[in-house]
Amino acid sequence: MNIKNLVSVKIARPISALIGLSLLTACGNYPFPSAGVNTDGSPRRIWYQALQEDPRTLDPQIQYDNVSNTVLANITVPLYEYSFLQRENVTVEPALADGLALRTRRADGGETYTIKIKKNILFADDPCFKNGQGREITSDDFIYSLKRIADPNLKNPTSSPIFPNLTAVIIGFQEFYDQAKAAGKTDYSQSIKGVEKVDRYTFRIHLNSPYPQLKYFMAMTFFAPTPIEAVTYYDGAIYDGVRRDTFKFHPVGAGPYKLGRWQRNQSIELVKNENYTFRTYPTVGQPGDQKAGLLADAGKPLPLNDGVYFPIVRESIPVWTLFRQGYIDGLGDYGRGLASSGTVQQVVSSSGDLTPEFQKLGIKSEFVSRLGLFYYAFNLKDPVVGKNKKLRQALAMAYTGQRYIDLFYDGTYLKPETIIPPGIYGHDKSYKNPYGLANLDQAKQLLKEAGYANGIDPKTGKPLVIEFVLQFNGPPTQRQAQFLIQEFQKIGVKVEPKLVTFSEIQDVLKKGRFQVTLRGWLADYPDPENFLILMYSKAGTDYNAGAYNNPEYDRLFDQVKIMENTPERKALIDKMINILNEDAPLVYMYFETYYTFNQSWTDNAFQHPISRSTLQYRKVDTQLRTEKQQEWNQPNLIYVIALAGVLTAVVIPVALNRRNE
Repeated sequence: MNIKNLVSVKIARPISALIGLSLLTACGNYPFPSAGVNTDGSPRRIWYQALQEDPRTLDPQIQYDNVSNTVLANITVPLYEYSFLQRENVTVEPALADGLALRTRRADGGETYTIKIKKNILFADDPCFKNGQGREITSDDFIYSLKRIADPNLKNPTSSPIFPNLTAVIIGFQEFYDQAKAAGKTDYSQSIKGVEKVDRYTFRIHLNSPYPQLKYFMAMTFFAPTPIEAVTYYDGAIYDGVRRDTFKFHPVGAGPYKLGRWQRNQSIELVKNENYTFRTYPTVGQPGDQKAGLLADAGKPLPLNDGVYFPIVRESIPVWTLFRQGYIDGLGDYGRGLASSGTVQQVVSSSGDLTPEFQKLGIKSEFVSRLGLFYYAFNLKDPVVGKNKKLRQALAMAYTGQRYIDLFYDGTYLKPETIIPPGIYGHDKSYKNPYGLANLDQAKQLLKEAGYANGIDPKTGKPLVIEFVLQFNGPPTQRQAQFLIQEFQKIGVKVEPKLVTFSEIQDVLKKGRFQVTLRGWLADYPDPENFLILMYSKAGTDYNAGAYNNPEYDRLFDQVKIMENTPERKALIDKMINILNEDAPLVYMYFETYYTFNQSWTDNAFQHPISRSTLQYRKVDTQLRTEKQQEWNQPNLIYVIALAGVLTAVVIPVALNRRNE
């Protein structure tokens, strides 16, 4: 080879690398797979939204966490769903049901719900069905799903999370459970006395007493029909050398989307369910919705997008970065984490308006009042805090909840006075909790009356030690632990935080091995019973983690749960609140309110107070999104030119030197 050609080759290789780097930079850094095109050549509309973790299960009759529900609520469809545009006066409307259930009072004091379902509704196509084609949904599918809720072997060592609610009212539910538990397996050919098939499209549920809240349960994924073929097919066994998923990782429903691909700890893709042809965008909204453009898609077939892509991103800051680059369409629940990170202050001014920078970008902001409560629960079986009401009152009185909210959430959250959040019937904004005053003098007096003057444990002569069990979520949990230490030092009590993993805290709660632990509850349905049950002694640990037990509270709860919203019901709720705050089985932390954000190219993208089946209504302008992504992710040419200069300065002298050699 000619020496001149050799030199040119040696120089060309790094220069080629430089050119490649320049091209790569110019092409951008798109982090997700290409959306592709539809069969007609149009670009597929994909909604991009991050999840904090993998769903724990996508089994409709088991799942009971926010992440799992965010995915599953858009794969399945229950009997009823919440009206999408009715956010202030939250109501349910028929989904798979053919009209509202007929409620009939019986002579024995019970009540019967007669439910008709729509005809010719198909499950999504899936290999579990004959020829891979989804079959028609019948009343048998709903009865099968109800039996799964009452199956004690479905989720060892307990059944479905809503089993305690339904077994209290559905006749024969407990008997079905007990028989299956005694046998060690569940015989699905056995009937439930209170669940009756009328015909192919009609079934009845017989209750031992009126229960108005049943309509809300029928709007949850628990009441979504589950095809027995899917449960049988997805058994986790190996067929022809390939292991199938278990059903909890491969749900089959009749919702707007179906599961496309799930790469554990990486991403979840949902694709459009072509059999979902019976729902359209609502034509009636709240006052102002027309002007806000929320009725522009009225009457259009759902879903409005072709799919959903959920990247799994565990921290809020990387999600915010992806959002700023235009790769995330809406933050959704990730807005919750922005308040504690200080990001909100960059986006929203003190007046609550977007800053000029983000107004220019066209970012859409939303202030969300979540129907939920966060609190510290005392273990009422603990020999120290459980047996000493004055001690619990003292700790509740010493806790400065507003200071915590100001320090950790920039003052955006609300300090609770009762267990019922704003927006739920029974909330009284004028009520003040007598033990939530953050009064140190009163707290010290209560501590003295509890037998711990100046915080000293008479048995040891040292400061009383109280252990707080917290699920560890990185630095924020450590800061929270330090806050608790400092908070109760003021009255002489020593707090020892115990930071544990999610699986560990589940074991701690199940076995009752804690003194105080952090709990959070988001509304399943917009009724006070859904919050009052958190202190009902007959509810399981999924609800009443601290095993609070007050017979009078229980008696009032049994009355309240079967009542409609009347002044009489409100009076009983007020009595329950007074009992609860006097017993102090919990220390209120906050009602959650937060800002969340959506991109300029999105429509109909707001947070519903209850529903998670909202992705079918959202819409993206793919052309505008592409334009903004290119605008916001321009290559740094200064960096490329500088790098070129460095490489040129290094490569050419080296090459010439080798030529001379």
